[in-house]
Amino acid sequence: MMSEETRRQILEMSVGVLLHNLLLAVVCLFWFREFSVFLGILAGGVGAEILLVSMAYSTELCVAVGDENYAKRKMILHALARSFSVLAAAALLWKFTEINILAAVLGTLGLKSGAYLYPVVHKFLNHPAGKSEA
Repeated sequence: MMSEETRRQILEMSVGVLLHNLLLAVVCLFWFREFSVFLGILAGGVGAEILLVSMAYSTELCVAVGDENYAKRKMILHALARSFSVLAAAALLWKFTEINILAAVLGTLGLKSGAYLYPVVHKFLNHPAGKSEA
C-alpha cells in the first residue's frame, strides 16, 4: 500500500503527463489528422501512467525493506522488468495494431515532462494564486 504523500506526488506528476499529451494531441491535430496517431498518444499516456505508478510502488517497497543491499538488487530487478515490459509492449503495438508507434513513444515521454512540471504543479496545487502566505 502506498503512502498518502506518494499518491499525491503521483497525482501531481500525472497532471504534467496529461498536459504533455494534450499539447501533443493539439499539435498532431494540425499536422497529422490520423486516428492511429491519436491512439498512439493515448497508448503512450496510459503507458506513462503505468510506469509512474510502478516506479512509485517500487521505491516505497525498497525504502521499507531496511536492508540496503537487498533494496538495491530489488530496485535493479524492478527497473529491468519495467524496461523489458516497455519494449515488449512497443513490439506488440508495432506488430499487431494500427497504432502509430512513434506517437506512443512520444506519449510515453510525457513521463519526463511530468517530472519537469512537478514542482510547478505542486506549487500551484498547494499555494493557489489568490492565497497569500503569512
